[in-house]
Amino acid sequence: MKSIVKISAVLVLAIGFASCTAGYVTVSSRPDPPVYVRPAPPHAGWIWIDGDYYWRGGRYQYRPGYWSAPRPHYRYAPGYWHRHGNGYYWKKGHWRR
Repeated sequence: MKSIVKISAVLVLAIGFASCTAGYVTVSSRPDPPVYVRPAPPHAGWIWIDGDYYWRGGRYQYRPGYWSAPRPHYRYAPGYWHRHGNGYYWKKGHWRR
C-alpha cells in the first residue's frame, strides 16, 4: 500500500513539473512568412493586424492577418521573432495602452 502511495506521489510531481514550461517553443530558424495580398478594409479607419504564428503539429504554423476595429486608447504591438539562446520563439502581438 505504501508503494502505491509513493508511486502516485511521484507521478503527480512529475506531471506537475512537466507542465511548468516557459510558455513558448524555441526553433533553430525563423520560418519565412507566406506572401499574400492584403484585402481591402471592411470599414474606414480599421487597422491591419499582421499575421502571426502558433505552435501545432510539432512546428510553427502561420495564421494570416486580418482587419480589426480600432480600440480607443490602445495601439497594437505586432508580434515578432524573439532571439533566445541558439534559436527563436514567436512573441505574439497584443493590444497595449
